[in-house]
Amino acid sequence: MANPTMTLISSQTLGGTTASVTFSSIPATYNDLKLVLSTRNNEATNNEYIQIKFNSATTGYSETTLKGVQTTTYSLRTSSATYFQYALQTEGTVNTTNTFAVSEFYIPNYASATTKQVFGSVAVESNDTLNAFIFATAGFFNNSAAITSITLTSGGSASFVQYSDFYLYGIKNS
Repeated sequence: MANPTMTLISSQTLGGTTASVTFSSIPATYNDLKLVLSTRNNEATNNEYIQIKFNSATTGYSETTLKGVQTTTYSLRTSSATYFQYALQTEGTVNTTNTFAVSEFYIPNYASATTKQVFGSVAVESNDTLNAFIFATAGFFNNSAAITSITLTSGGSASFVQYSDFYLYGIKNS
């Protein structure tokens, strides 16, 4: 990749709570997309996953995730899912105050007419009695349409809370 440039397509910082955030009308003028999140929810008992959907599609998602919880590791595999579920957000009422989970996702060739790859990493910090998590994920979106919208939905009955940040970047090769 010679001289890549990264351009902010859209960003959202929440002023209150909401169950989902959508990036729509994503232009096909870039080579790759990068999604950066800083999230927290209002769930009282669980670190909730974030569901990620492209173009509102409900089929064609598969992923493999490696998860580390302090000294324990896990491997998770999902195929034929209705969304990606590999971002995790910090729970708002029991984790350390003002602590947000940080996630990054890279989507190369998002406008191609073939299966899209998705790579992600997530870190959830907790300075209290709960565990800290780290995830590394690789997945596929088996769909021939260009990705023109991304919807992020808070899992379970939780909502994203104030000051959660969502950034979408386009990466162009020059």
